[in-house]
Amino acid sequence: MNDDLTLKPILCDWLTRQCETSPDALALHDLATGRRTTYQGMLDRSQKIASILAHQYSVGLGDRVMVVAYNSIDLYEILFACWRLGAIYMPVNWRLAPPELAAIVEDAMPTVMIVDTAFESSVRELNLQSWWRNDRDDSPFETDIVTADTWEGFAKLDLNMTANLLYTSGTTGRPKGVISTWRMQAMAVNQAAHTILGSATRTLTAAPMFHTAGLNSFALPLFYYGGTVHIMRHWDAEEALSYLSDPKLGITHTLGVPVQFQMMAQCAGFDDATFPSLVRAGVGGAPVTEELLTQYQGKGLMLCNSYGMTEVFGVATLPPEQAQKKLGCVGWSVIGTEIRIADDTDALVPQGENGEIQINSEGVTPGYWNAPDLTAASRTADGWFKTGDIGHLDEEGALYVVDRKKDMFISGGENVYPAEIESTLALLPEISEAAVIGVLDEQWGEVGHAIIVLKNAGALNAATVKKRCTEYLARYKVPKHVSFTDKLPRSAQGKIQKAELRDTYAG
Repeated sequence: MNDDLTLKPILCDWLTRQCETSPDALALHDLATGRRTTYQGMLDRSQKIASILAHQYSVGLGDRVMVVAYNSIDLYEILFACWRLGAIYMPVNWRLAPPELAAIVEDAMPTVMIVDTAFESSVRELNLQSWWRNDRDDSPFETDIVTADTWEGFAKLDLNMTANLLYTSGTTGRPKGVISTWRMQAMAVNQAAHTILGSATRTLTAAPMFHTAGLNSFALPLFYYGGTVHIMRHWDAEEALSYLSDPKLGITHTLGVPVQFQMMAQCAGFDDATFPSLVRAGVGGAPVTEELLTQYQGKGLMLCNSYGMTEVFGVATLPPEQAQKKLGCVGWSVIGTEIRIADDTDALVPQGENGEIQINSEGVTPGYWNAPDLTAASRTADGWFKTGDIGHLDEEGALYVVDRKKDMFISGGENVYPAEIESTLALLPEISEAAVIGVLDEQWGEVGHAIIVLKNAGALNAATVKKRCTEYLARYKVPKHVSFTDKLPRSAQGKIQKAELRDTYAG
């Protein structure tokens, strides 16, 4: 055996540590198949997967293992197998088209890909050695594990080595590989204290596990604490509502984007639903409306705003008891993280004024894979990370996220933030959801274009929408154009894809 694979560091062998005290504790529950795995079972399978990766696919220290698969408990076992070898776990968005997958493969040069048989047509031309899996006991993935040896060694690792490589969704262009180091994993474990994780924690993971929200939030750090992760293969509002209300599952934590909580609130069973065990319902990715907060508060549950991104594990979080008092706030910086607000020259702006949110933390990515120019552009001269988000800090130091910097437009010399207009549109009871983009205008340079989904077709017309907006907004913020649609385009994380809306409505 290679000498580099003989050390078993306390830093990352979380499963062995849990098996020393609670080997029979439930680690994983696959809600699609009903399969349950204890910490001992998870350790045993991850050691076998590591052996197969090393012996059959020549995976070693620093090699990338690409995974194209639906949410499954197998994915965490593969991740811990990669960590055991010092390989880099690389889950990829299975919704990408073959050319997009090919671009990622060209960039990352993975040694092997573990892929669901459902995606054979998407990966056929990638020219990579493949290990096929599905939920059948006779899949190559499962049959190989049955006869595999156990790999008990552990790679020599340090805090600056890459643990995971996550490619962003690419809604703004070609996907970027965000490097996630062991230093960032350590920060995530420390920051989990803000979310009250422990061995009694039971989390529901529904977001795609190729994104940081699905892979990390309330999930990956939980294996350090010895809790249980319940995994949904795909998001479904009625199923999620049922799981959160099930006292037998005892789910204590979950995370979603506002539209997911809105969809659950629109389910027929919401009025009778209870959340008997839920202590933390985290919301990220977009502002939470007062109406949505009130709906869940009426059920005895306060939604908890948070702020983070692939490049930085948890940045800010708002305690549930503050949600009503600080509507629109995402909270205070978490342990080990500093937040400041700067202008386009990276100079600090006065308290309360909007500017770019910048972050200083050991939890910030060291950069983008094979992209030194992008990495350099993401840093200020003194090393702070430029998020590209616009926000401000209040008198208590709490953060408010206003919009993405790239989404802001200038109308008649005034900065206009689409998120502010979208929050206003959310006040109109006839509107289910809405998005606003800036479009070119001969007179004002740019103006707003609102794309709206109505709860009932024909309930509003464009003129009425504009008139109602004038009750809440300055005239330059009122959208000049209004369009209605059946649904808004969303990414796998549930975020509205503004780039697609610009392509459709820019003219």
